Amino acid sequence: MKTRLLLILSLFGVFILAQKTEREIKNYSDLQVKYLYKSARDTSDIDNKIEEIMILDLNLNSSLYYSDAFLQRRKAIETQLQIAKNSGGMAEIDAGKIAKPKVDYSVYRNNGKTIVTSRLGTDLFSFEGESPKWNTAYNDERNILGYKCKKATTNFNKRQYVAWYTKDIPISEGPYRFKGLPGLILEVEDVNKYDTFDAVGIEKKQMEISQLQKGITVTRDEYLKKRAEFKSNPYPSKIMDQSRRASLEYAIKKFNNSLER
Repeated sequence: MKTRLLLILSLFGVFILAQKTEREIKNYSDLQVKYLYKSARDTSDIDNKIEEIMILDLNLNSSLYYSDAFLQRRKAIETQLQIAKNSGGMAEIDAGKIAKPKVDYSVYRNNGKTIVTSRLGTDLFSFEGESPKWNTAYNDERNILGYKCKKATTNFNKRQYVAWYTKDIPISEGPYRFKGLPGLILEVEDVNKYDTFDAVGIEKKQMEISQLQKGITVTRDEYLKKRAEFKSNPYPSKIMDQSRRASLEYAIKKFNNSLER
């Protein structure tokens, strides 16, 4: 009996150790910030903007920034696949009935590297990007979501941006690649108001931080080149009539506003 009890305790200890090891291997957030992102796809029509709730899961050393709609869509598809698997049937997913994200990129930071993964047509590409250099020599202050915030500016990808960050949350984080300040960025927008990021909620939340999507690894310059090629000739191997292709090319070229330029 004593030997059996020792064996049970030993196995229980191995189980607890396995759980702890899994927990230590995985990386979890301390906070989750929700931003309302607004973006003018066409800079000649800045009153017509898309809106998307974006999520930033973060801790002191890493973060993941993504569209909430993207995650909800993926979860819905995974749920349907699991239901089909459990029932032994075929999965019939009408993707058209599942809300599509308006933002098709994610940003993952870990070990000092920031990786942007973005979709061009049916392909995903991942490139490493640096955080902008900031000017913090301002005395301006604002209150955002109950946090005292200070002003900072930067020239990032050929545009000037104004950001508001709080030292009350001393984590050098923010939406997209807007990181590198001595506190969490709660608002940022370019001076032309083509793109705005406004924090609408902050909560303590443990979410796994891992790369949401992995694309073909390229440099940022290579990505910009591939994007230009895609705009000039989208879906080259796809068969479609000339009028439809011309309409598609026109629509893609009208989307002339990007955070990467």
